[in-house]
Amino acid sequence: MSQKEQAEKRNGNWKVAFTKVQDFTIQRGVNSFINPFSLLKLGETNNVVNGIDHLYVDGISLVKFFNFFLKKSVSRYSFDDSSIAPVVFKFVKDNNLRIAVLGTTQENLEKSVGILEKRYDFKVSYSRNGFFAGESQRKEIIQLINQNEYDVVVCGMGTPLQEKFLIELKEAGWKGYGYTCGGYLHQLATKEKYYPKFFDKLNIRWIYRIYDEPKLFHRYFVLYPLFAFYFLIYCIKSN
Repeated sequence: MSQKEQAEKRNGNWKVAFTKVQDFTIQRGVNSFINPFSLLKLGETNNVVNGIDHLYVDGISLVKFFNFFLKKSVSRYSFDDSSIAPVVFKFVKDNNLRIAVLGTTQENLEKSVGILEKRYDFKVSYSRNGFFAGESQRKEIIQLINQNEYDVVVCGMGTPLQEKFLIELKEAGWKGYGYTCGGYLHQLATKEKYYPKFFDKLNIRWIYRIYDEPKLFHRYFVLYPLFAFYFLIYCIKSN
């Protein structure tokens, strides 16, 4: 694929994605969160943005980009303890819903599920790590979740795998509340309160993430500037 074709594909996917950006409310369907990294991934992936029902902007810098360049008025929402994760889990508890949690390694999954059950005083109905032996096993899990009619599914497999999983689940007939959660389960298992107050208050959570996960340096200092360039080009062409 030529660079021109890649740009056209990316801009086309972004155009669809941006129509789904909104402020957060509890809604059925596939709920996902976009940041510069995930937008780059979604821009190059076929048949994903069309299947997402609701998108929320994760990151102060991206919120400012949206509100200034696209003339939107949105706020930051992220599936973590500094934002909407407690809202979703309280909704599960208050309405006595059945929740399934998928993602991360088995060790981190067990730790994070234990923390959630203790913190919110509910029982996680089903949990599984985010790795599959193959496509057949993946389909088996989708069928299992659908047949058991779990009300809420929280999925942390990274973009675009987590979005694809929830989309396939919805297409199989599931009608619940689906949320992508990125690295939340890993963060929760590592430290129950992941972001220190100082970093959270100043909206510099990304600095702490680099400190905690040095591999993210490339994402923030290479891929994010690349996204900014592509985003500006998108805005120029859109106008």
